Amino acid sequence: MSVRFINGLVGLLALGLSSWASAAPGVRSVPSCTKVNVSSTIEVAAGTTWDGVARYGRWVCLVGTASNMRGDQNESQIPMFRLNNGATVKNVVIGDGSLGSGTALAAGGADGVHCYGVCNITNVYWADVGEDAATLKPQSGVTGRLTISGGAAFKAKDKVFQHNGNGTLVIQDFYADNIGKLYRSCGNCAPQYARRVTINSVRLGTVNSSVAGVNSTYDSYSGISGQYDVATISDLVYSGSKTKCDTYVGTGKGREPAKDTNASRIARSCLFR
Repeated sequence: MSVRFINGLVGLLALGLSSWASAAPGVRSVPSCTKVNVSSTIEVAAGTTWDGVARYGRWVCLVGTASNMRGDQNESQIPMFRLNNGATVKNVVIGDGSLGSGTALAAGGADGVHCYGVCNITNVYWADVGEDAATLKPQSGVTGRLTISGGAAFKAKDKVFQHNGNGTLVIQDFYADNIGKLYRSCGNCAPQYARRVTINSVRLGTVNSSVAGVNSTYDSYSGISGQYDVATISDLVYSGSKTKCDTYVGTGKGREPAKDTNASRIARSCLFR
C-alpha cells in the first residue's frame, strides 16, 4: 500500500470526522408527545439519569400545574427538574407547545431545569420556555459544568440558558427559534464569577435580543473586579441581524449591568472559531 494512498485515506477520514463533529443540526420541531401534568419539582438524585422515554415508554410533554410552575416571567417560579451533582435528564418535552406562537404564554414550563454542580441535559425539548429553559446554579465546593446536547427550545420571551454559578456551560448540537437570548451570564448575581460558555454546532431561527450575553469586565461592586467571562462560539448557523455576542459590565446584586463597548475587552470575551 503506497504512502500516497495512506495519506489520502487519513485526510479523507479527518475531513469526515471534522465535518461530523462540527455540523450544526437542521431545523427541529417538538416530538409528538402525551401530556403529563406535574405539580412539583422532579428531583434527580446525584449521579443518576431521568430518561423520559425509558420511564414512560413514549415521548411525554411535562406541564406544570402549580401556580409557581406556570411558565410565565415571575422570578419566583420553581424548576420542573432539579439536577443534583452528576445527574442527567434526557428525552423529554417541557411545557405545552400547543397554546400559540407568541412568548410568555404561561404554558407550564416552570423555570425549566436547575443544575447544581456538574449535569447533563440530553435531547430535551422546551416546547415553550418559561422563565428560563435551564440554569446553572452555584454549588459549594464544585466547579459547575452544565452540558446541553441535542434537543431544541422555542418561544422564550427572555433567555434560554442562564448561568448563575461558576464554571462552564456548554451548548452543542442544539436548535432554537423565537427566543430572546440563547445564553446569558448573570450580570448582577451575588456572588459573582468569571464564567465560560461554549456554543458549538448550533442553529438559530428568530432571535429577538442577542445570541449570547457575557460580562466582558466586572466592576468594583461585583467582588471580582478586573475578571471577565469568555464565550467561544463555533459552527453557529444564524442569519438574523441581532448581535452574536453582547457584552456587559458585570456588577453586584441590586444593580443593573451596563453595556460594555470597550473593543479590547469585547475581543477577549467573544471568541469566534
